[in-house]
Amino acid sequence: MQLVFSEFQDQLVRGLAHRMNNILSLFHGYLGMLMDDQKLNPVTKEGLTRVSEGAREASDLMDRINAITRPASGSPRDVNPADYFRQLAPTLDGLRTPKVQLTVECPGDLPAMCVDTSRVKLAIVELVRNACEAAYSRVTIRVSAEKGAEQPELFLGGVTTRDCEWLKIEVSDDGAGIRNADAPRIYEPFFSTKKKNHAAGLGLAVALSCAQESGGTLRHRSSKAGATFEMRLPARTREQLRAVA
Repeated sequence: MQLVFSEFQDQLVRGLAHRMNNILSLFHGYLGMLMDDQKLNPVTKEGLTRVSEGAREASDLMDRINAITRPASGSPRDVNPADYFRQLAPTLDGLRTPKVQLTVECPGDLPAMCVDTSRVKLAIVELVRNACEAAYSRVTIRVSAEKGAEQPELFLGGVTTRDCEWLKIEVSDDGAGIRNADAPRIYEPFFSTKKKNHAAGLGLAVALSCAQESGGTLRHRSSKAGATFEMRLPARTREQLRAVA
């Protein structure tokens, strides 16, 4: 699936996100002042706490909507995958519930990723969040290198992606899997199969957008034993890194 947005849609979303975040900043500021009042009765304080939580959720929602259309803010750079996932570990661990075990399998000898690290982080966080919410007890992240994959061509820092190896990041859960009827729509913004009222239905759309920005792809496979989302990103061999150094 390829996400396509017009220039008008991009401007509309970015403008809306900017305006809404300005409004929500007022909520955060005044709620903070009100909740600092030591004379508040418990019922009022609980109500303000719920309003504050709602404002935070709204801010997060607008950030995620903006992430779908926002162009990459940084330039691609070469990053060691093992180091990258070690740095991400606390963030990813914070996404799981106590019942879910999160395992990362990332060998130390993989080729470097050539990506905008902030955008790739968004994609990985959304995939892991989605997996943790779907899992019964286990989420696994497997990182490996792949040669000869059919991928789109993109010029990145002196090397076209046709000349690159590919880094494959698989995020798997042991949940119920994806229903066949839902599979064609799972990357659509605001489509969600979750029963939670606050489910935004944006996680996979954000992940897909970030993967495509990096010249990669995002695909999935599913069975009754769970679902796996597979993101491929451009990588470089040591020889290619030396050639452009």
